[in-house]
Amino acid sequence: MRKISIRLTDQHYEMLEALVMAGEYASVSEAIRDAIRRLLAEKVEVIERSQRLGSFT
Repeated sequence: MRKISIRLTDQHYEMLEALVMAGEYASVSEAIRDAIRRLLAEKVEVIERSQRLGSFT
C-alpha cells in the first residue's frame, strides 16, 4: 500500500470526521479509500479505454 498526501478543505475534512464519529468508517483514511474505490468503479470503462489506447503507442 502506498502512502500519499492530499489537501482537503476544512469543510470536506469535517464532513469526513462526522462520518467517522457516526460510526460509518473507522477512520478518515478509510472513508477516503472507500470514496476512491467508488470513483474507480464508476470510471472503470474510461480507465480500460485509456489503457487500450495506450497499448497502441
